[in-house]
Amino acid sequence: MPRHAFSVEEIVVQKQRIMDVAAQVMASEGISQLSMRTLATSVDMTAANLYNYFPSKRQLFIETTQRGYELLDQYTAAGIADFDQPREKLAGLLKSAVRFAHDWTGYWELMVHPPSQLRTDLADDDEGDLTSDLRKRTSNRMIDLFTTLLSRSGVTLTPANADSSMPGIDGIAEQGFGPDTIWVRVITLLTNTHGLIDLYNHKMLDGFEVDVPPLIDALIDSSIDILLPEDLNAPALKVSP
Repeated sequence: MPRHAFSVEEIVVQKQRIMDVAAQVMASEGISQLSMRTLATSVDMTAANLYNYFPSKRQLFIETTQRGYELLDQYTAAGIADFDQPREKLAGLLKSAVRFAHDWTGYWELMVHPPSQLRTDLADDDEGDLTSDLRKRTSNRMIDLFTTLLSRSGVTLTPANADSSMPGIDGIAEQGFGPDTIWVRVITLLTNTHGLIDLYNHKMLDGFEVDVPPLIDALIDSSIDILLPEDLNAPALKVSP
């Protein structure tokens, strides 16, 4: 009897299963320990069959990273859905990002900590430095996300005569941030959140002998002033669907 040909939908589901297992292997063993042969064993298929879905390790990393972003978007969309005020949305965004990074550690590690030797580890390194590409992509998403959030929070980032890709210094200064501190504030908040994720994922917060999730929420709530001060007189955030 001929083998059943998978539909497009079935192929997508199978690829997602492979990527989810790859994320689990990366979370438990480390990104550098993930090999196509190990992954094939973990998903109960031959290496030859695995290559039908991902022709190279490079392609596996590219598509797994993309799925990680899609999952993160799902988490953050749910995290901000019930809030209207900028500070509440910012807190919901950060808390949902922490939950994603904890639930899907392998995806998070690949997105923000791509292996430094990724280029030399892959045979098709003439296609460019994937490690740098992933880092640049993550940084660009962070900048875009906070630019959007701030602009929707009543902070004027781009005056009419400004380059739309950069924050408008005058508009930021009018809100009390100062002309050269806005990105320092953004990066400080990202650094705090990233450090919190590392502490959480490595179980370092368990040593405080408290219920960890409420502790994380309290730590995030206490850090919101870094970017959006309590007294910022901003209108309710309206996020387009």
